[in-house]
Amino acid sequence: MTNPAVQRRLAAILAIDIVGFSRLMGADEEGTLARLKLLRADLIDPAIAGLRGRIFKTTGDGILAEFASVVDAVQCAAKVQTAIALREAAEPPERRMALRVGINLGDIIIEGDDIYGDGVNIAARLEGICEPGSVAISASAYEQVRDKLPLRFVDRGEHTVKNIARPVRVYGLDLGAPSAAPKKAAPARKKWRRALLIAAVAALAVGSALWYSFSARLAKPADAAAATIAVLPFANQSGDPKRDYFSDGVTEDIITALGRFSGVRVSARNAVQAYKGRNASPAEISRDLGVRYLVQGSVRQADARVRVAVELSDASKGTLLWSEHYEGEGKEVFEIQDRIVKNIVGALAVKLTSLEQQRAAAKLPESMDAYDLVLRARELMRTSDRKHIREAMALLNQALQLSPKYAEAHAALASCELQRALFGWVEDPAAAVRRAEAAAQRALAADDPGANARALGVLASLHTFTGNFDAALGEADRAIALNASDALAYQLRGGALMWLGRIPESIAATEAARRFDPRLSSEADFNLGMAYYLAGRYRDALAAFNDSLRVEPDLVFLQAGRAAAAAEMQDTAQAEQAAAAVRRLDPFFKVETYGRRLVNPAHGAKLQEGLRKAGL
Repeated sequence: MTNPAVQRRLAAILAIDIVGFSRLMGADEEGTLARLKLLRADLIDPAIAGLRGRIFKTTGDGILAEFASVVDAVQCAAKVQTAIALREAAEPPERRMALRVGINLGDIIIEGDDIYGDGVNIAARLEGICEPGSVAISASAYEQVRDKLPLRFVDRGEHTVKNIARPVRVYGLDLGAPSAAPKKAAPARKKWRRALLIAAVAALAVGSALWYSFSARLAKPADAAAATIAVLPFANQSGDPKRDYFSDGVTEDIITALGRFSGVRVSARNAVQAYKGRNASPAEISRDLGVRYLVQGSVRQADARVRVAVELSDASKGTLLWSEHYEGEGKEVFEIQDRIVKNIVGALAVKLTSLEQQRAAAKLPESMDAYDLVLRARELMRTSDRKHIREAMALLNQALQLSPKYAEAHAALASCELQRALFGWVEDPAAAVRRAEAAAQRALAADDPGANARALGVLASLHTFTGNFDAALGEADRAIALNASDALAYQLRGGALMWLGRIPESIAATEAARRFDPRLSSEADFNLGMAYYLAGRYRDALAAFNDSLRVEPDLVFLQAGRAAAAAEMQDTAQAEQAAAAVRRLDPFFKVETYGRRLVNPAHGAKLQEGLRKAGL
């Protein structure tokens, strides 16, 4: 019997390590672990996943990730190092976390989900000789990025590294300035001073709505210290409770517009809706949602005029940063929303490029009545009720009669058609899927970034439904490019990656979705639970399944996942309880069909083994 051929390919490998981790652990073990977990959840893992990387190994405080593109790997390293420098600048020197990062382009050997070879070894050795807070890359990687990125690289000469036969030429990434003629790298102490200076400049600029007019002069990328914001549901002051849909719609549109800025992380509508009409303190909301800034406001409609009051506060300090009132004719609500978004971004000193200014602008329909009809339809669609979806479609068709090219109406109609196919509310689900795709494509043809992101989400859901996971991943990534705070797009990305077998990336994407929207759908909880299970994180998997089952206890696929995870943890009582629930909910349940959509047969076998251990 012949051995199978070794699988090789060329890849960019990124190696990350925490400087002085043992010392930090010795001083505060629990605190250091908690900070590391938060650092990974907030910055490192999302940055890797967002630039199409895959974490294939973690070793305590070390991370190894694979990228198809060296450009993506270097961008990821620069983004992570800059963000951490700003984040840790306020910490006492003895508590600061700093990273070393090494990047190499080389030949690798693939074995299952793991990677080996000199391509990996050299990246790890480069990380070991790198300055704290910097990035060291090999000559092979440097040749691929030297003319493609506005970054400065410093030739550090040849180094002999352990277990590598020939010396390796090393280039250091200078994070202090854009690309220019090479110069000597600044000492690490000077880099920390630079980070402190930039943080101080940003702090002084907070409150200035004029900041975005000169912020492009800053060398640091805007998303290095992303502002975290929650836009609370705007109060309806029209005197008619039935007009709540309008104030809720204005809130949602502002959330969507803010999400299109690279330097802003915005909580999803579902996350903030829980605070509607609730007397929660700013500190409580800030703590619950993990945000620093709160936007609150009210909407009043009277005599064909709209009046919007809005204020921005720093919840961590309890201070009001900015407030304003806007008033105009009904159709001017789009201009009002656009001005609100730009003023918020300006007040937070977030870099605003000309492209992002264009992205923020709302696309006006031909009729204000069409906008009103779409907001009413959206409100009905939130329930996923058959009758309400039918009513929503009637409203959307009315809107399209008034404004045939209104992208938001086409995107919402696509979502309705897909829901009807998913829930089996039509005789021909395949025809409903085709109608959904056609409506989504009409929305994309209108070149409206907000509607485009929604339409891409529909297409990603559609491709997941039909099993075309690569296409689903592509559409989810396009949606995230348009709106970096799109919780649904991250959720869909996580699901597609899970079915494709790219488990660490799937976990990172779905955890990112959960940060934007803590109240994710049962499908997202299932995807996250499955990914945790396939990663061998059975305790986390069980927690994800149980979280969703508290809300929807009769979903058989969640109970099955719970049974498998509990069995792997040797929690016999819970495994038997979950298995009994599966039999009650689906007397014809078959182990061999569960997880059959998983692309990797080994993953399907692992899942089915857990189900059999649970007695199914």
